[in-house]
Amino acid sequence: IRSIKQHRFLVRIHNFVAMCRRIFNSYIKKRLFQAYKRQLRSVKIITLPEAKYIGILWNPTDEESIETYESLRKILTERDIKSFGIAYINSKREKETLSTVSNSWFMNSSNVSFFGRPKSGEGLQFVQQEFDILIDLSLDKSIALQYLLIHSVARFKVGWKGLDPNLYDLEIDVSANPKCRFLMEQIIHYLEKLNENN
Repeated sequence: IRSIKQHRFLVRIHNFVAMCRRIFNSYIKKRLFQAYKRQLRSVKIITLPEAKYIGILWNPTDEESIETYESLRKILTERDIKSFGIAYINSKREKETLSTVSNSWFMNSSNVSFFGRPKSGEGLQFVQQEFDILIDLSLDKSIALQYLLIHSVARFKVGWKGLDPNLYDLEIDVSANPKCRFLMEQIIHYLEKLNENN
């Protein structure tokens, strides 16, 4: 009887913590969206053939994200487009696992505030990079990556909003097939189509 009561108590605590986390994340996302709406940025449509430097946001927890990130970088390199990425990871140990990923920085909870703002280093540098295009390959939207997306000085921002409010200059809807690789293929397709329509 005692262990059943303890188990029920622990389940209630776990559910309460999960509920608090959802409420907090919802609050932070609303604040980020308000910050996005207050921005005064001039959007310039940049096509893939015009781009010289592209930033990539990606999330290692998304299925096939590492392969997709590397594939995108290869496509861009073949077109003489410089690219650099940043990802949010859950631990420093995960960073060691991802050490073979090329041209990407990694942020984790130790260098990001509760509000998703980078405290120092790579995240702050990434936001200041003057990318022609910022591609968000993430399907699972972490607060840290959304902060970078909103505060980036990139000229043109592309990605999939999922269930969150739209923060992109060009939103690609992949709700019918929410896979990282499919999102990348659609982004490349539409960035090339923009050129045909001009």
